Amino acid sequence: MAEETARRATAAARGTTDDGEKQSPALARGNMEGLIRANQALVDSTSELGRAWLVCWQEQFVEGMALTREVLERQGTFVRSSLERLNAQATRSAEVTSGMVDGYFAPLRESADKATERATRPAS
Repeated sequence: MAEETARRATAAARGTTDDGEKQSPALARGNMEGLIRANQALVDSTSELGRAWLVCWQEQFVEGMALTREVLERQGTFVRSSLERLNAQATRSAEVTSGMVDGYFAPLRESADKATERATRPAS
């Protein structure tokens, strides 16, 4: 069955009948013109398909770029708010640390001041 179909397709492509008879030149020219039209239709449909794919990919690219911009804007907003919170926490932490250091060194300063006063007081 497949061999028969292949033989018929080959014969049709060669422009001969299944019996091996030669076709007239006018009939062969008609077949050639038909093949030319068929090839032209194939090329045209391929071009249309290519244009359709191009339009599809351009739309996908534009939508992807818009989505990327939106994601980057949201990420920028998140990063900005995170940095502001981090800065506020670092400021509070520095204030607490400064208070702790002052609280630790204040008694030492007072005792150092007293020791300095005692050392610099004239002996009575």
